[in-house]
Amino acid sequence: MQKSDSIIKVNGLKLLNDPPIDFSRVINNPVCLITGDGSTLPAEVAQFESWNIPHDLYCVNRSMLFFQRQVDHWCAVDYEEGVWFAEHSVSQIQPDKPILKHTIGKFPAAFDVFWEQDIKFENDIQRRVWIGNSGYFAILTAIGMGYERIVLAGMPLDNRPHWYEPDSEYGPHWHGLAFANWIDFKTDRPESNQVRSLGGYTSFILGQATQEWTHGK
Repeated sequence: MQKSDSIIKVNGLKLLNDPPIDFSRVINNPVCLITGDGSTLPAEVAQFESWNIPHDLYCVNRSMLFFQRQVDHWCAVDYEEGVWFAEHSVSQIQPDKPILKHTIGKFPAAFDVFWEQDIKFENDIQRRVWIGNSGYFAILTAIGMGYERIVLAGMPLDNRPHWYEPDSEYGPHWHGLAFANWIDFKTDRPESNQVRSLGGYTSFILGQATQEWTHGK
């Protein structure tokens, strides 16, 4: 973590589970697809799945409801919505195996994996921006678990509606601080080379995910 005036950089997380989780036992593939709730989710998932690359699936917030297949990881960092979602949504997709549910802090009633950022927020804007960056949180946890290549889908960071909303709805409003977190991650952490996006501003910042790159070529 680095901090300067009102600018905050969350560059990493630490695991709170005691005893620590051996993630090598739960990682099935070196590639992890992380999905967000952006309007580009359906098209980008279709593109990625056309590549037929074995991968683990990590869903952020409501993107889990998009899939009719096994999900390996799910995360939410908005506690109130996250607890409800974790308690009520998992049974709807009938998983063949338990889904690891990630969050910030310890909430064993609804989550399985607990992470902590080593920072105290100075104001409510900083806290809200971090909460609104659930996809960024998922990236940091995927790196922490040991995935080799991470592909993002449905994370354009634009103002279009979510994938589950009509086009007439207003999309999320991203603060400049949110973009600063992503840019600082790219410039400050070598592990950012393990992450690419299928579209939107995140592909501009992190690089365009391609079939060849995802295959490790």
